[in-house]
Amino acid sequence: MDLKGRTAVVTGSSSGIGQELCTMLAQKGAAVYGFSRRRSVVEHPSFTWMQTDVTKQEEIDRAFDTVLRAHQRVDLLVNNAGFGLFGSIETLDPEAWNRLIATNLTAAFLCTRRVVSGMKEAGRGTIVNVASIAGKRGFRNGSAYCASKFGLNGFSEALVEELREEGIRVCSINPGSTGTEFFEHAGIEPKKLMKTGDVASLILTMIELPDDMLPDQVVVRPL
Repeated sequence: MDLKGRTAVVTGSSSGIGQELCTMLAQKGAAVYGFSRRRSVVEHPSFTWMQTDVTKQEEIDRAFDTVLRAHQRVDLLVNNAGFGLFGSIETLDPEAWNRLIATNLTAAFLCTRRVVSGMKEAGRGTIVNVASIAGKRGFRNGSAYCASKFGLNGFSEALVEELREEGIRVCSINPGSTGTEFFEHAGIEPKKLMKTGDVASLILTMIELPDDMLPDQVVVRPL
């Protein structure tokens, strides 16, 4: 995808991979909208922050209504919003479980359904789902987080088959340990961490591949 003049939406844009990616996309000439609850500090005239709680459909719809009034369609959607929840199955709080599923999985569904019709009309578009290595294998006390990321990978795989004949690419990336706020809340101390900017650069590379190339399930981890 040639990003110049394209319209992009990135969820979870206030920090980490999302914030880095927003800056890169704007520098490439895209009109970038960042959806997040906390303010996204991206210093570029082509970036617009939209305060959005992605666990609430009405806020997602309001944000997309604003974007689509200003632009004909969304050319690129990056479903990046997510957080971790860890603990034994007996101690996991059901309300926290529901919030995690809403953020990590349901939000991707709600955002994707708002962009697909415009992409179909154009005969092109790219959707990137930021999953996790935890969406490929389970780990102790990670039942909630793993369930959300396994679900996101399944969502991606199904959409690949549903949308590829429409010219729409659905890509998923599964990063291993990355230096985000994630581990500050997870109570896990990984031996090595990737830099958020490096993961964002890989996502940008995936996006910028020719429109007839599909980077399907990409797994990346620290060496």
